[in-house]
Amino acid sequence: MMPYFIQIVTPEANYHLHILYSNGTVIGIDFSPFIERGGVVYRLSDTAFFSQIKCSKDGRFIEWPGEINFCADALWFQAHPDDKPFIASSSAASKAL
Repeated sequence: MMPYFIQIVTPEANYHLHILYSNGTVIGIDFSPFIERGGVVYRLSDTAFFSQIKCSKDGRFIEWPGEINFCADALWFQAHPDDKPFIASSSAASKAL
């Protein structure tokens, strides 16, 4: 699996993010479900705070102040669940032997 790199992240209305990856793919992520879970990410419910989103210098994650960050790969797989690498279960691996 190759790592994914984010070039641009843009906050949009209703806690959505518009993300451009270095391979030219654009995805939209709804952060409402994350925010509704509470915890540390609940701070994102403040729209002024949510709009402070930045992309890391190396493009490997997005971040907000206070060390709230999400990995570029995790966001990619959220939008593209069929791209997740196969991880064999221990029972499947033992059957293969």
